[in-house]
Amino acid sequence: MQKKSNKPEDIGGIINQVIKKLDTKTHGAREEIVAAWHKAIEPGAIAHTKPVAIKKNILTIEVDSSTWLYMLSLKKKNTLAKMQKALGKEKIEDIRFRMGEIS
Repeated sequence: MQKKSNKPEDIGGIINQVIKKLDTKTHGAREEIVAAWHKAIEPGAIAHTKPVAIKKNILTIEVDSSTWLYMLSLKKKNTLAKMQKALGKEKIEDIRFRMGEIS
């Protein structure tokens, strides 16, 4: 039985463990999704958006301003078609936009 340490764990180590778990669950699909997203939207929008999750085949995109959220919402149907062409209709059924901080 291991003795539990009273020292706090390094947050960077915890984050790396979580990322590794996510990558093994998605089998590297994150990079594929980000690449497809960047190809599906106009180049000017890349700096204002970030794919953050995909659950039940719904891709969630964080957007840094209400202006970009509105513009992307207007182009959602076309963008979704491009994403489905790149990744397959079974992987992406819908796209949801939400306000967030892009870093």
